[in-house]
Amino acid sequence: MRYVLPQPYRDLDHTADAGVEVEGASASEALARLVLAQSALLAGGGPVAVKREERIVVGAQTALDGVAVALLRELLFRFSTERVIAGSCEVLALPPRSSAEVAIGFGRYDPELHAEGVDLKAVTRHATRFEEVDGRWWAQVIFDI
Repeated sequence: MRYVLPQPYRDLDHTADAGVEVEGASASEALARLVLAQSALLAGGGPVAVKREERIVVGAQTALDGVAVALLRELLFRFSTERVIAGSCEVLALPPRSSAEVAIGFGRYDPELHAEGVDLKAVTRHATRFEEVDGRWWAQVIFDI
């Protein structure tokens, strides 16, 4: 299933950092929503018009929280170097396979449309979680700002 902006997430109160928490019916949905929560922060809530799609493979980690951090770091790198933001996300494969694979729809960063965006510096492992609780998947990530 392909998820697009906007997606629900909760801001986490964290001094000198920005954090998000998402939930989903599956691990794939939770991961896609984490990707789009990061995008919403970068875009300041502005729309992201998808112009191209790319498959991204993230080497397998020992747990899903590691997969999430690795993927978000890759997308933050793309934002920093190419000025693109993920406007859609489809999770194609998750561990226990050898790697995680996602299809990302990228749109260009627009300084006017996205002027309210948060200047994310890094994706941290601090307080990261990705777990199933009572049949729902919960994930959270803290970003350095």
